[in-house]
Amino acid sequence: MNSSENQLIALRYAKSLLELDKTTELSNLVICKNLENIKEILQSSNELFEVLKNPVISINQKEEIIGEVFKADTDTLIMNFLKLLVKEGRFELILEIIRIYNNLLDKLNNIVKAEVTSAVTLEDEFKNQIENKLKEKLNKDVIVNYKTDKSIIAGLIYKIGDDVFDSSLKNKFEKIKKAIIK
Repeated sequence: MNSSENQLIALRYAKSLLELDKTTELSNLVICKNLENIKEILQSSNELFEVLKNPVISINQKEEIIGEVFKADTDTLIMNFLKLLVKEGRFELILEIIRIYNNLLDKLNNIVKAEVTSAVTLEDEFKNQIENKLKEKLNKDVIVNYKTDKSIIAGLIYKIGDDVFDSSLKNKFEKIKKAIIK
């Protein structure tokens, strides 16, 4: 199966998770926490993830493993969702489903995530100014992840979705260099 088919399948599963809060007592906040926990466990144990994706291992064995590994911090409905993915042979899509679910939930809640990279650690006051400007410009609630990268020398790089605005000194030097070479 190709990547776009997998994304469409993952989208269907993510939408079904989004509907859980409408049809059950499970809130999106609880679903999010459950999914984040599942993601952390799977990312910290590649062997576990490989076992749950492996078609040679029986569905019953996989369901037992899911029951043991995730029982402490996972709601029954989410456990059943994981078992459904195993039965359908779709467990390899779980991380993509989680990513898409989070994106859909952000869209539903009018939230946008941004990444701001600077050469030095920014002070809280400056971070607040950045967040307020972004919120004003985008007319959405903004969650900003800050990173530092000394190689940009000065300035900021904003990344929102697929859009990147690079006002770094490194970028300006590269533009000058290209102009001189031409």
